[in-house]
Amino acid sequence: MAEGSREMPEGPCFLYGNHSNRWDPFVLNCFTPWARPTAGVMTREFFRKPFLRWALGSLDLQPTRKRIAEPGLVRAVKELLDRGEKVVIYPEGGSRWAGRPEPWIESTAKIFMRFGYPVYPVIMHGSYVTWPRWATYPRPGRIRVEVLPAIQFEEGGGVAEALQKLKAPIRMDENVVEDDLRPSWAHKPAHGIQKLLYRDPVTRKYKGLVSRDGTMVINLDRSLRLTMLPDSRLLNDTTGEIQTTADLYEQIRAVPFEPDSEGVYLRDVAEVSMEKDFPRLSKPRLMSVKLTGDSVLLGNGRDMEVVALERVQAIDIERNYKLQLALADKMVQIAFTGQGSALAWMNALSQFSVASTPAP
Repeated sequence: MAEGSREMPEGPCFLYGNHSNRWDPFVLNCFTPWARPTAGVMTREFFRKPFLRWALGSLDLQPTRKRIAEPGLVRAVKELLDRGEKVVIYPEGGSRWAGRPEPWIESTAKIFMRFGYPVYPVIMHGSYVTWPRWATYPRPGRIRVEVLPAIQFEEGGGVAEALQKLKAPIRMDENVVEDDLRPSWAHKPAHGIQKLLYRDPVTRKYKGLVSRDGTMVINLDRSLRLTMLPDSRLLNDTTGEIQTTADLYEQIRAVPFEPDSEGVYLRDVAEVSMEKDFPRLSKPRLMSVKLTGDSVLLGNGRDMEVVALERVQAIDIERNYKLQLALADKMVQIAFTGQGSALAWMNALSQFSVASTPAP
């Protein structure tokens, strides 16, 4: 269920806000005239299939690679505004993993300042607790949409000042919500949790936390037993303490990755695809993937491909399981369809200062 706290603004403008639920853009459009849905940008992962490419294009949604400069996209956004459209942009580059602010794509602030159209913050209350990014299943609940007054930029002000103003309205912890927005029931609320909590906080073992029934979260030696509540908080069955998934995630990610005896920081089996010409993506191949201090190794033996980290221009995660490495001549997509975690790889790669890697 969605409800709004005030009407949408009239005329062309920017709308931006927190984004934790994959349905946020559609919820937002519940409060716009049915014949004039919002326009905006969307990761080009959704534009691969011809029908979706046509459907999304007909809604004035523009494909983007995020974190890579795209002058053509900037021009397309300007044209949408000049035609009178409301343009939605999520400046953190995707949905939040744990309901807390993610690093901004700072060029978004420059676009907001440059074009001179009103910029409205929109808060989605209840977004994270109704369907976290990592979770397989949604939780029945309510989302409250709050449109705030337009941000006023000082004449002659810099980007740093603008960023401070833009971030402030959506700098909230979405794990903390009003009681009427908390789901009271959920189907297998812990299913998918290993995508976020990819390490046992006790032993530090990668893939050390599991949920076999979708409700209980345990480590491999059963010394830690947590019950996932419908709102994604975790109840420690031993101590009775309740903590948020965000707190436990921050505890896990604070521990740096260490190499094993072979110099490998992470190893998994994943589906690997290549893209040399968008939207065509090669057929996925199941293979071994390893991360060393200077390379990502794909496959084994003679067929192994070495992707030097110095060649990587940008890294991002699509959906909640597809790690994408943007190189000058192609994009490598590594899909962790099993127990592996794309987020773990993202955080491990951040240790090596890979270009355009979002800070963990």
